[in-house]
Amino acid sequence: MKKKLAIFFVIIFLASAAAMFYWYIGGMKEASADLEEAKQEAKKVEAKETTVKVFFGNKKMNQKQADCKVVFPVERIVDNDLIVKRRAFEEVLIGPTASEAAEGYYSAFPNKDEVIKYRERIKQETGQAPYDGDEIKIRSVKIMIGMAYVDLSPEIFSYDKDNCRAEMIREQLSQTAKQFSKVGGAIITVGGVENAL
Repeated sequence: MKKKLAIFFVIIFLASAAAMFYWYIGGMKEASADLEEAKQEAKKVEAKETTVKVFFGNKKMNQKQADCKVVFPVERIVDNDLIVKRRAFEEVLIGPTASEAAEGYYSAFPNKDEVIKYRERIKQETGQAPYDGDEIKIRSVKIMIGMAYVDLSPEIFSYDKDNCRAEMIREQLSQTAKQFSKVGGAIITVGGVENAL
């Protein structure tokens, strides 16, 4: 009887040890899963910024500038949030940095000085300003059917008609749009009107 009782306690002990072992391993797996989830969340928090490409002309790389559609990428760091595409287009409007300009990069988009001078010239010629703003603004960016629809303010017209410049403006936005998955280019609208440029 003592032998049977001893065997019974050994079996109970081994069963308890096995249960504790599985409980410990299960807890470790759960803790490991929790740790992995925490790491993923930390990566999301850390990735507050992302790198995007924006496109400009370059006088050194395209010296003859015979093709208005030749643009070259530079990288920008922008906030990695829900409007990252809009931020990329805003960087195109900002234009090249001083160091990029020294490397030959330029934008076809009228800068603030051009916008003001053009507005004042038209105001003197016609007695009425064509718009009120001092710079081009993005009114909206919508991704529909594989295209980025970028609606710009009327200050985009702050230059005398120049087909080459208009082509380059379209190309700067299209190439910037193409870096995003499932986006094949950009369609520019002004006040919601397509082909205004």
